[in-house]
Amino acid sequence: MANERAIQGTPFKGADRPSRSFGAGRVCREPHCETRLSMYNSGKYCYEHEPMSVPRTRGKKIA
Repeated sequence: MANERAIQGTPFKGADRPSRSFGAGRVCREPHCETRLSMYNSGKYCYEHEPMSVPRTRGKKIA
């Protein structure tokens, strides 16, 4: 019988705390850009105007 081998589990109940939000209705800070930012995006600019940042590679400094 296949049911004898079934594993009993507990249902997933979700996160204990709500997701961080940063205010609804925010707009990109770039002049003349009217792109609305997601309330879950902590940035101040939209994707197109976000200043470029170079990630630090492990163990090496980029000049």
